Amino acid sequence: MKKLIIIPFLLLNNLVYSAIIHINNEDEIKKYAVNVSIISENVFIIPMDLLASISDENKKLVNEIASKDNNEFAGTTYTEVILPVLIKIHLEDNAKEQVKKGKDIYQQIFGKKPSIFYPYMGIMSEEARVILEEYDYNVFITTSEAFFDLKSTMTISQPDLSRWIEDPIQKLVWEHLKKAQLKLIEYESSDSYDKEKYQAALEEIYSLEKPIWFENYVSYDAGKKKENDLWFRAGLSNVYRIIAIKPPSEISIPFFVSADNLFLPSPTTNEYIVFFNDESDKDIILSSCNIISFGVQKSTLGITFNIFVSSQESEVVDIYIDMNKKNNAGETSFLLGHKGFTDMLSAWEYAISVSTADACLYRYNHRGFPTAIKLFSIKKESQRNLVEFLIPETYIRGNPANWGYIIAGFLPTGDIFDIIGNDIPLQDAIIQVPALRMK
Repeated sequence: MKKLIIIPFLLLNNLVYSAIIHINNEDEIKKYAVNVSIISENVFIIPMDLLASISDENKKLVNEIASKDNNEFAGTTYTEVILPVLIKIHLEDNAKEQVKKGKDIYQQIFGKKPSIFYPYMGIMSEEARVILEEYDYNVFITTSEAFFDLKSTMTISQPDLSRWIEDPIQKLVWEHLKKAQLKLIEYESSDSYDKEKYQAALEEIYSLEKPIWFENYVSYDAGKKKENDLWFRAGLSNVYRIIAIKPPSEISIPFFVSADNLFLPSPTTNEYIVFFNDESDKDIILSSCNIISFGVQKSTLGITFNIFVSSQESEVVDIYIDMNKKNNAGETSFLLGHKGFTDMLSAWEYAISVSTADACLYRYNHRGFPTAIKLFSIKKESQRNLVEFLIPETYIRGNPANWGYIIAGFLPTGDIFDIIGNDIPLQDAIIQVPALRMK
């Protein structure tokens, strides 16, 4: 006698599967092909992107499993996404494409249409139900691994989606993903459209819609959050690059920094007499630090330098100051061990090397190496990602608004990992960096 599964919504007389089996890799396909029970009625769930990429041998095995009277494979979305989330954030077309692509793969492998649908994590909504009915599904598997008849008149309760969409950083990340999606839509109707490139970019979008990204963005594990952000932004950058569009500069800055620092100062605040944002990065560098912006203030106490960074662990940030804009009047090479140099018109008279512990002021020495003048203490405000230090006017005089600046970050190897106002060089590259000026 077949076991009946009773669910709160409905008793399904024709669906009496007693086991739901998840297959997460190809090795499990071989295991179930040999060991699956022939007594219980089984529904197998396998991600469609995995199913699409399995070997020919395993394609035969899944068909052997499906050919047994007591076995059925459920259809799924193409990647493991939560349909109600995509719908809630106004990516309904993506939700439909995920269902359609998953169904197409199912038909290619099994030679028939799927009837049972497994929504990732069992999360469903009335809006998602409409999409499933549009693609001829009859039943979906619930969070309790029971079965719900899509033809039922019962209403599906609205799920709690706050885990993936409510935090400010999650909202920011979804907005960036939607912007990339819009660029992809524009590309699809452009003269430069290439189907293969379009599909490759769309694959990146599908992958970035997975909920695990958004869970990790609010993780209590700082390391996991940072790594998650680096790879997400790299994937987002790939979407633009595949279709030959320059990625927006804002994705070069960690999103958890952008979300937490919407109040970062700007040149219009009148707080700074010099202020530069880093809006020129073209590449996502998997380093632990990004220089976000740089500001200079002047008071009766001296000159205060502010550097906004995503983090600072073992990196050093140098500030090179050209006070006179005179040809070859100063040093053009960066400090010892730091790869790079500037042009003759930007030759510097003073340099400040900022480590995690202090800021060291150097002065150009025409007879040899730069002279180290004094160490100054630094103040860190982790909430604002700010590194701040004050240099009294007795050590460096003049009007900072008239000076030229180079702000560059260096790894322990001496390689540059970020430069405000300039592209990030290739690893081991030694490049010439001109000074930035307010005037």
